[in-house]
Amino acid sequence: MAGCSELAKIALRNLARHRVKTVLTVLAIMVSVALYIFADSWITGMSMESRRNIVNYEMGAAKLQTKLYFEKKDEMPSYESFANWEVLLEILDKAGYNAAPRFVFSGTMFSLDGSAPVVFNAVDPVLDAQILRYAKYVEPGPLDLGRYIQSGNFEIVVGAFLADKLKLTQENNNVQISATIDIKDEDGKVRHIYQVISAVVVGVINSPNPVTNANIAYIPLDVLQGEEGMMLEGHITEILIRDKNAKDSDLPGKRESAASIAAALGNNLPAKLKVFTWKDYSADYLGYEKMEAGATKILTMLLFVLALLGISNTILMSILERTKEIGMMRALGMTDNQLILVYMFEAGFLGLLGSVLGIILGCAINYPVVEYGIDFGSMREPMGATASFRIAALFRSTWDVPTIIGTGVVATLVSSFMAIFPARRATKMPITDSLRFE
Repeated sequence: MAGCSELAKIALRNLARHRVKTVLTVLAIMVSVALYIFADSWITGMSMESRRNIVNYEMGAAKLQTKLYFEKKDEMPSYESFANWEVLLEILDKAGYNAAPRFVFSGTMFSLDGSAPVVFNAVDPVLDAQILRYAKYVEPGPLDLGRYIQSGNFEIVVGAFLADKLKLTQENNNVQISATIDIKDEDGKVRHIYQVISAVVVGVINSPNPVTNANIAYIPLDVLQGEEGMMLEGHITEILIRDKNAKDSDLPGKRESAASIAAALGNNLPAKLKVFTWKDYSADYLGYEKMEAGATKILTMLLFVLALLGISNTILMSILERTKEIGMMRALGMTDNQLILVYMFEAGFLGLLGSVLGIILGCAINYPVVEYGIDFGSMREPMGATASFRIAALFRSTWDVPTIIGTGVVATLVSSFMAIFPARRATKMPITDSLRFE
């Protein structure tokens, strides 16, 4: 240990003798570590918030629907609907799950000033609100009304982006819905249903999830059952499911897995139906999230690599400038391994100092984003793309303590090992050549 202590002192004296290079190298490491910590915290925070928003505003923990519907879910195949679902809701309720029926279909919405393609969600307002939170974000917008839909009425709430597109106002809040759906009877026959329905827009959704704010609308499920609606006759396309004890801040756990929900339904689960989790439905988003996180980390890693190359260059230049000095130390008995350790200590101290300063700087930059957040909604308009981050409101970063500590440790260790190659080069030069080096 005494030998290592003396070698460390020599390394520190070397750093003090070359202050300009030491400061520049430390600054490079500091900036790289700080940016990596901030970028990782930013991406981690966006990912966690987006995942919560998918669960809390789009679909809950899981959906129960036919296997064929899931395979063609992008087409919204209404003919893959099912009836006699009430018993399933009762079983799920007794098992401790909230469950809400839906019929999802596409169509066109017309106002006096425009039209737009829309994804319609026919829902039970009470049951849907037990699972999803978009109803809390129904606001007056241009309508000066601002309430959620009620069963038994031909009324509708729409996304904020759709409301702007249709130029809806308090005087212009009557809309026409034009849609065609297919319903498959028990005997396999398909009924083609085309309807034009009049409805009143009673509110605008402006939630933290941009998907609910886009070209989307919610209408009571019961009013679409008969001839004045879509003649659904008890059919739905899916049942949303969430554990009754789940918190909005929690992502679905083991109890909300497909296996646990299917086990709760037992033999009452029809063969044609299957439980699909939020991850099954969010494959596109999760792929996008991984790509974004990877791209950001690659950029910050490049900065980190440049800093490490700076360390290697600093050590190499230091060795070249002290070639004669190195020859004298070797002539006085310093072994090659001791010489390599000196430069490893030297580079390690650079990495350690840069890491500590980088962690302090990274945390300082990250703090206001964690504490106060950024209004992400002002940076992008609502959009219906399901691949992008699901954030349309105030966004906060997060503290990723393992990454913060790990980044400092890795930067220090890698910096130290970066000195091995130039130090080994110094030991290959004969002592006599070192002493004559100018």
